[in-house]
Amino acid sequence: MCLPKRIMRNMALVLVVVLLVSVGGSAIAKTAANDPDAGAMVADTLIARPLGLASLVFGSAIFVVALPFSAPSGTVSMAAKKMIVNPAMFTFTRPLGKM
Repeated sequence: MCLPKRIMRNMALVLVVVLLVSVGGSAIAKTAANDPDAGAMVADTLIARPLGLASLVFGSAIFVVALPFSAPSGTVSMAAKKMIVNPAMFTFTRPLGKM
């Protein structure tokens, strides 16, 4: 089954955006104060949370595709944690404005 070039290009673009956000988020987290300001909360609500949700959806799809390869090697739980649990925690459980 071969996916059209447009779909593959869109998937690659989403992957690049998610990777850039995850790398940039770790640098921001080290410099953020303990009490976030309103700007950080707005940015978190409008940018980080939707990207986290997109990362969760994309990671879930990739996890399903990777499942036949991770099951024989015994790395299903590690793959699930990296592709599903971490994005879900980033999106739904952390305090608003904390990146």
